[in-house]
Amino acid sequence: MKVIFGLGNPGQQYKKNRHNIGYIVADELAGIEGVNFKRSFRVSAMVARLTIAGCKTFLVKPRTFMNNSGQCVKKFLANYKIPVGDILVIYDDVDLRLGEIRFREKGSCGGHRGMESIASTLKREDISRLRFGIDRPTDGELSDYVLSDFPVSQAAALKGSVKRAMAACVDWISRDPDFVMKTYNRRSSTQ
Repeated sequence: MKVIFGLGNPGQQYKKNRHNIGYIVADELAGIEGVNFKRSFRVSAMVARLTIAGCKTFLVKPRTFMNNSGQCVKKFLANYKIPVGDILVIYDDVDLRLGEIRFREKGSCGGHRGMESIASTLKREDISRLRFGIDRPTDGELSDYVLSDFPVSQAAALKGSVKRAMAACVDWISRDPDFVMKTYNRRSSTQ
């Protein structure tokens, strides 16, 4: 059994924010697979169940705010008795160009508060993650930038990159981590 956590903030006002790219990828993957999310109060999340490449998989969107993502992840793992080695966390990264994705099995959180919450709560950094580039703002506050929507001018690039992220999720389930790193950590010709 595998679990993909898409990080974001709950609420309509955040739906298209850069910080919600984890939610966006999870929503698109659920849509392609024809499944719906259901609210689980027990684990403070929206949860979808599906089968990817013959593997039972959960898509999880924490209902805690980004900075408290670890609470949901810990509850989910305890409730379903899932080992940390079977989870993947998707989140935004301002240090990557728009749409670039990077897969890692462990490492520092790079200042991302949602990932920091997860690592701190689980007391470990060997957590598989897929970072999705959203660019760094050229001016203004970082918090304002990540909580703003993607502009319409980036819609086409964003759509293609979300598809690559979805493919990386499927390959994470059906292949080994080295394949995912070699395939998705290099820049694509469209970036």
